[in-house]
Amino acid sequence: MGRYFALLLMSLFTFFTSVSLVYSQDFELVGVRYYNYPHSKVDNNSNNQFSIQEFGAFFNIPWVFKNKKTAIINGLGYAFVSINNQNNPLAAIEEFIHLQAITYKLMLWHQLSNQWSVVGVFEPTLASDFKSRLSNDDLVIQSTAMFIRKFNSGFQLGSGLAYTTRFGNPLVIPVIPLKFESGKHRLNALLPLKMSYTYALGQNLDIGLKALTNGANFNVTGYSNDTTEINKINYTRVNLGPVVRFRPKKYLNIELSGGISTNRNIEATDINNRKFQKTTSTEAFIQVGLVVKPVK
Repeated sequence: MGRYFALLLMSLFTFFTSVSLVYSQDFELVGVRYYNYPHSKVDNNSNNQFSIQEFGAFFNIPWVFKNKKTAIINGLGYAFVSINNQNNPLAAIEEFIHLQAITYKLMLWHQLSNQWSVVGVFEPTLASDFKSRLSNDDLVIQSTAMFIRKFNSGFQLGSGLAYTTRFGNPLVIPVIPLKFESGKHRLNALLPLKMSYTYALGQNLDIGLKALTNGANFNVTGYSNDTTEINKINYTRVNLGPVVRFRPKKYLNIELSGGISTNRNIEATDINNRKFQKTTSTEAFIQVGLVVKPVK
């Protein structure tokens, strides 16, 4: 039994490695991440504050076609956001807000030639407080299409378009995928959404810098007072700071990062489409994560 289990694990990791090589050297199979944002002033008013915690988990299942030129990746993700709305700075919102998102990801990678490949991503998401029956308002669809050129074994650059909510409201934006690796230096980016630079201090330890822009729209119910009823919450932020990645096993990554979280906005929209926007002060944040990646 133990031998068959070991053979199964070896087959799985060999299979996952082939996917990481044909698509991305930063591919993640499964993981969990936790973010903590301490109390922040709202609109420079020390009497009104937000504190936010985020938890996310995901897994990705890749499949490579026999021609070795096409790969499909199916993924599922879950996110939980808890907002402590102290002193009620947002109209009609309770002191504690709990928001959730469930995302299905379908990614297609196809090699057009030795230099060119195309990547497409389709991500339907249910984003809600799940206090009432699901409706079309709970569904958010994001997508990305990119062409990538491989200049050599350590440098890839491309361009494309993304329909995303990472800046708050849904937008179509140009994106630039970038991958660079030379010696102990590694840069992975999807500009202007995210970027990660790391330097290998040793076989199992990397240090570097990380930047991430993120946002989401949530459909909510049950938040009302005598003057208004809130049915949507929009939450955005930009995180910048150092990152440390430790690998106790070749496939297991422990990630710790921190720094500053800026451009943090929370916008509530009522049933009459009136918007109540609050901006929180730039403050420190911390993030811890546990991620399984393919073995190279």
